[in-house]
Amino acid sequence: RESHSILGSTFLNPTTAAGVAFGSGGTLMRKGPARTDRALYCKVSRNKWGENTVEVVNTLGIEGLQDSDFQEHSGENPVQKLDVYANDVRQGYRRTMAKSSKTGLQIKASDTDYQEKVCQYTKDVSRHNSDTTGEDCNRSEGKVLILATVHDTFQAPSKKRMFWVSFPDMETTAAFRREVCLDNPADLPISCEYLDRDSVDIIDRSGRIATYLIRYLGTGDIMGYLWNVKSAIGELPFSWAPLFCDKFLHVFNNWVPEAIPSKFLNKGREYDHNCMVAVGEFGDGTLDRFMERMDAFIKKYNDKASADDVSEGGKMITYVEAESQADITALNAFRFVAALAFKTYVVGEDLQGISVDYGLPKNYEGVPPLADSAVKPLKRMRYSHFGCNVIHEDIAYALGVDTHTEHMAFKQAVEVEGGKLPAEHGHGTEYRAPQDTQKRWMNMDPLNVLNPGIGGLSYLPKYGQK
Repeated sequence: RESHSILGSTFLNPTTAAGVAFGSGGTLMRKGPARTDRALYCKVSRNKWGENTVEVVNTLGIEGLQDSDFQEHSGENPVQKLDVYANDVRQGYRRTMAKSSKTGLQIKASDTDYQEKVCQYTKDVSRHNSDTTGEDCNRSEGKVLILATVHDTFQAPSKKRMFWVSFPDMETTAAFRREVCLDNPADLPISCEYLDRDSVDIIDRSGRIATYLIRYLGTGDIMGYLWNVKSAIGELPFSWAPLFCDKFLHVFNNWVPEAIPSKFLNKGREYDHNCMVAVGEFGDGTLDRFMERMDAFIKKYNDKASADDVSEGGKMITYVEAESQADITALNAFRFVAALAFKTYVVGEDLQGISVDYGLPKNYEGVPPLADSAVKPLKRMRYSHFGCNVIHEDIAYALGVDTHTEHMAFKQAVEVEGGKLPAEHGHGTEYRAPQDTQKRWMNMDPLNVLNPGIGGLSYLPKYGQK
């Protein structure tokens, strides 16, 4: 079986708690975003005597770690016992695996309805940061302190295939998502990641070195060390320091070979719309059924294109299969470094940019148009978790453009189309959260001592209330 996340920003030193606090993890369509109602977390509040207190909320649902397992005033509590257990495991001692209690088995440890929801082709957004459902730890964005979480594991595929599929237009790409990928909940692919041509061009132009590093070093300790070195250089007390590493990566990028095989890269350069689709066999013919749908879809479109003479001077749907684990690793790394490559690109080209993540309605099949008054960007890099329609968009502008104004105008353009922003990177202090989300956070942290100022909330104690 597999854990929830098998590919993520692990060398950036995130935690499982951060994934829960933001509801992140959209790559894996069969698993859904990080979510659990089984947690141990702290809330800060004031009791009836006016004393500031820390309340430990325990919904772990583990035998021997439930509140009822500890006598009042005994000096023992779930936090201490969990620390002992974790320290023993860390030091290599064998411990009997803890078991879920009867109560715990009734509590969600993943988004169990996600496969059904993502296939419902409606105007709703699959996932977003302002979602208010679930235990307080979910999408809490720092308003509670998460100590531990319990998560479901997922069946691992017995066989896996991966394809680079290229499309002549967005309409056909969206039809592929609707008719092939989201045909039914049981046959969802493992992942379906979209890359437009600007994404392919920028990753190839500025992300080769990063792609190779991840391909051959993985995302473990060595990569973490290199990331810390990059951060340390950027913090040196010199004016050039913050830009040095990205300038270096950009200048020397083309000194190294192309980071993915040419059979994929050439398609990415030729076509405006591309999907990296990973499909697995889960024991009941899921892989064969997916292949039948994909082959039928491609044949239907290409036959029609030929009959309409659209193909003359135009393009057919094409796909190339990853023939080895090395191909799969290269493709995953190529997609993984998209955001890093964009930063390297704008620094290297002396540009500036904005990065936005947003969720579009599940039945939305286009690209949010920029306002007529918007400054024309030099590059509009769109890559997405295509199954759930969550988009990451990095937009490059010339120096001198007011990027904050363009950012807020783009946010409005997304919302006009029915989208929600942000989708998985959190509100921070940049975005104002909806009122029901703000109210939920205020109830979690009535004194406003944890992460004040997020989502448009006040920075003042008790949110400025008397």
